[in-house]
Amino acid sequence: MLESALLQTHFDVIPFGIYVVDVTTYELVFINRHFREHFGAVAGGLCHKILYDNDVPCLHCRIPQLLTPEGRPNGYTAIYDHFNERDERWAQIQEKAMGWPDGRVVKYAIAVDISELKETQNRLAEAHAELAIRNRELAGQNRLLTESMDLREHVERIARHDLKAPLSALIGLPQVLLENYDLPPEAAEMVVLMERAAHSMLDMLNQSLVLYRLETGSFKLSPRPLDLVDLVVRTCARLRTMPIARGRSLTATLAGAPIPSGARVDYAGDDLLLGPMLQNLVINALEAAPEGGVVTVDIRSEPEAARLAVSNAGEVPREIRSRMFEKYVTMGKRGGTGLGAYSAALAVSAHGGRIDLDADTPGRTTVTVTLPRAGGGGS
Repeated sequence: MLESALLQTHFDVIPFGIYVVDVTTYELVFINRHFREHFGAVAGGLCHKILYDNDVPCLHCRIPQLLTPEGRPNGYTAIYDHFNERDERWAQIQEKAMGWPDGRVVKYAIAVDISELKETQNRLAEAHAELAIRNRELAGQNRLLTESMDLREHVERIARHDLKAPLSALIGLPQVLLENYDLPPEAAEMVVLMERAAHSMLDMLNQSLVLYRLETGSFKLSPRPLDLVDLVVRTCARLRTMPIARGRSLTATLAGAPIPSGARVDYAGDDLLLGPMLQNLVINALEAAPEGGVVTVDIRSEPEAARLAVSNAGEVPREIRSRMFEKYVTMGKRGGTGLGAYSAALAVSAHGGRIDLDADTPGRTTVTVTLPRAGGGGS
């Protein structure tokens, strides 16, 4: 009697439902306080009827697994989750057979309510399923986007190919006119301008795919030796003949001084990027400079980097200074697209460099391109 009382007292203080069942008759030998508050004083009733409202032993009953062939406790502990349809609650049940003080073999079961945990698991499972669906949809959208980008690149290649044929004629015909016809000086000058414009358009076509790859992150830089002095001098010479330069002065300097004959600044870079980059920055400066203004392109060679500084009279509007090199940002110029400074910044970034706007000096604007040298050395 004392041993039975001690067991029942011990079970009563546990804050989970505990019941003890005769393994032969399925009679409830004991239920603890937690279950009594829920079911009432039901000791002596059949466990499957009282607890689960079943007329026959439950299908999930683990009693056979807890006994030896002789009907004695085998020491095995069964742990499982079960949904009770009677109260529509989930419980994690731990069961084991033991000898009861009165000599009977019983099964005791500890039932922990895990309904809230199951609800949380269900919500997580639903969220994971929803996320999986969204991931599949996103993967499909990414695939369509990649296909669209590939199609765009393919179309652009075809367009460039088709445009190069008439451009080749525009480039070649001026030489034929100059060599075979005695053109007046003014006409000859116009023919030379046509040839230079055709070359410029060809360069733009060649560059368009490069810029597309820069935007999509698929560009791989293939640096080649080039002379930045020659690049600057040729660019300035070409742009001086353009209508945009009329009424403005365009000069090139080396470390702030006139460029001496034979001077070079060697750099390993991609001229298909650096040439259009410089042209875009100089055109922007010419467009921003007032009538009679001076635009200067200064070259500086340092051990760690080469620098190109394009300066002009005039100021960048304060409201766009912080966004100067973003896409489609323009300074209110007629016909401006806001792509020149943006594409220049892409070209600089491809070389691992930096492009900076200095608009602190009243009435003056300077854009400085810093191109690091590989290995930190150079001329």
